[in-house]
Amino acid sequence: MTGKTYDICIVGSGIAGALLAADATRQGRSVVMIEAGQRFPLTERLKLLRRYQNLGGLYFPWQYPGRDNYVDSSAESIGIGYQLERYRMKGVGGSTLHWGGRAQRLRPTDFRTASTYGVGLDWPLTYAELEPYYSAAEWEIGVSGSPHALQSPRSRDYPMAAFPFSIDDQMWVPVAERLGISLYPAPFAIATVPYKGRSSCMAYSACNMCPSGARYSADIHVAEAENTGRCELLTLTVARRIDVGPSGAVAAIHATTVDGKDLEFRAKNYAIAAHGVESARLLLLSNCGNHSDQVGRNFMEHPFIKAGGYLPSKRFYPSRVGFERLESMSYYDGAERHQRGAMKLEFEFAHDPLRDMESGHLWGEPLDRHDRERFGHWLDINVETEMQPNSDSRISLDPEEKDMFGDPAPHVHMAFNDIDHRTQRRALEIATDVLHAAGAQDIKPVGPGGLSFPAHNMGTCRMSDNPDIGVVDRNCRVHGISNLYVVGSSVYPTGGGCNPTLTIAALSLRLAEHLIQSSD
Repeated sequence: MTGKTYDICIVGSGIAGALLAADATRQGRSVVMIEAGQRFPLTERLKLLRRYQNLGGLYFPWQYPGRDNYVDSSAESIGIGYQLERYRMKGVGGSTLHWGGRAQRLRPTDFRTASTYGVGLDWPLTYAELEPYYSAAEWEIGVSGSPHALQSPRSRDYPMAAFPFSIDDQMWVPVAERLGISLYPAPFAIATVPYKGRSSCMAYSACNMCPSGARYSADIHVAEAENTGRCELLTLTVARRIDVGPSGAVAAIHATTVDGKDLEFRAKNYAIAAHGVESARLLLLSNCGNHSDQVGRNFMEHPFIKAGGYLPSKRFYPSRVGFERLESMSYYDGAERHQRGAMKLEFEFAHDPLRDMESGHLWGEPLDRHDRERFGHWLDINVETEMQPNSDSRISLDPEEKDMFGDPAPHVHMAFNDIDHRTQRRALEIATDVLHAAGAQDIKPVGPGGLSFPAHNMGTCRMSDNPDIGVVDRNCRVHGISNLYVVGSSVYPTGGGCNPTLTIAALSLRLAEHLIQSSD
């Protein structure tokens, strides 16, 4: 690849890189994208769905021997391991290939938690500054939703109406009225009507793979960029080093294909959009941007706290009426947030009693009886909670584990602070109280302490106008390097309690505008 200089070199083809590439090529810029994973064409998804339903495991068989090694020591600090292989995906489209599709804005208070509540860290951006890009992102990826008083203010309506409450969702309406909880249908990047060549939802009830293409995935925008003739995409190619010249500008990015071919890429500007873990790892491997020992630190997730209970008086239809869409932000903000993080309630019905056979030591007739008695009678409250930035929660380079090229593998170490523990205890209390109000029996946490993770990797390259406490500035430019940017949830100073993908999309569109304007 020597001899050619592109306008933008992008590492990663998830939603951040894909939207950046699509917007840049529309404006006549030349782009090269470096993607460690492979393509998964839409036409193959039905076959992949059958494979998953028969064999289980990962939705997409994305792992490559030696390329994806990592070390995790999270159990030492939080009691359970962090299964990175389940919480990321390398492929054209990135993690949007296997996401559920929730597309939510952060709330205005999420950008000012330190000023408003005395916890966390303020973003250098305000919600008002990002709002136009939120609206653009919703129309770009096709979000169905319904405006609600507890959602963030908006300047433009959703491009599609929300999915209506299902017959199962409706059972919560009188319960919520008694408790004073406000409910709304969550916004999803799933088409309720045909949208930009995508099918409307066909109710496969397999949203994480969506054979119909109704649910957005970022390979759509990668293809759009390629179709302009101004974007070159290299798959199964791993970016390994960022070469910063004496002038303080990036001179090239060095990469290697999985079959061992070394490549060099040169561009006017470089954007690292390689996920919260791999973006930090690439900077660390390159000794780049770590002027204040912040690269890799403040690794955040959205700890899910889930409780469930048995409701013998009513039978539900899990996985037969599509996906759960009912949410509440009634506990998100307020005086309590001075002491704990934000939290959003999600209402689910999808627990399969057959999964209890291991934990309950059930087999044969007892398992059959348990399944017949419990199937369709289970309620879950899933509380998506905010995790505070914490320098001990981090991605680092492991001193022993190497990848297939001999480079240090990422070492994941998640850690909670006292506010996180308070948040999680309070979330379990709320979930239990709401289930009691619904008449549920045998209420208990689902999983160890009710804790699980939704694959929302945030932090590690956080945004701050102060280079002493951050990695990138308000325009996502790495401090001290004139033409290197990081975009994605890795730049989040705080994570709020809402799914991160739409904010990633908004930041990417904002960066695209910045790069195009600065080069004119």
